[in-house]
Amino acid sequence: MDFEQIQNELKKTMKKNRYQHVCRVSAVAEQIAEYYHLPVENIKIAGLIHDCAKDYTFAQLNSLINKYKISLNEVERHIPKIWHAYVGAEMAKDIFQIDNQEILDAIRYHSTASVRLGLMGKVIYIADKIEPNRKSIKTKELWQLIWKDIDMAMLELLDRELRYLILKKLVIHPDTLEVRNKIIIDRDF
Repeated sequence: MDFEQIQNELKKTMKKNRYQHVCRVSAVAEQIAEYYHLPVENIKIAGLIHDCAKDYTFAQLNSLINKYKISLNEVERHIPKIWHAYVGAEMAKDIFQIDNQEILDAIRYHSTASVRLGLMGKVIYIADKIEPNRKSIKTKELWQLIWKDIDMAMLELLDRELRYLILKKLVIHPDTLEVRNKIIIDRDF
């Protein structure tokens, strides 16, 4: 499916506010992709599809996890808010006929981040967090970081996410810690 076909399909299945969110994420991701000379169409598609399963109930997601034979580890079973990302990646393959692994990884890890993310995945992770309707994040300094060093922008967002999860006493996915540690180790702070 091309971008327009995916848009039309998502309009039918998503709540209006969720659809508007994915369109904003896609637009922000496109801006960043152009700056980094990434394949813009792929980035736009990943941004558009990333929350395709977000409006489902946990019961519906659990059913789709079984349908797609998604194996959740102990930690993932205790973080149902990330299930939509795993289901979304499978739906991208099944419904939207996406076979580009970078797009699928961007969708799968947009909630937790991962060391498996390439530049496209980092762009989607960041775009999802800083799209214009996100009230909780001061984005001016993040935009400056994005243009200078996308990994430092990732690190800032990961640190904010970890502080939030710790404050709320929520389970932290090991992928989030692993990618944060990798950035720090690679930078030799």
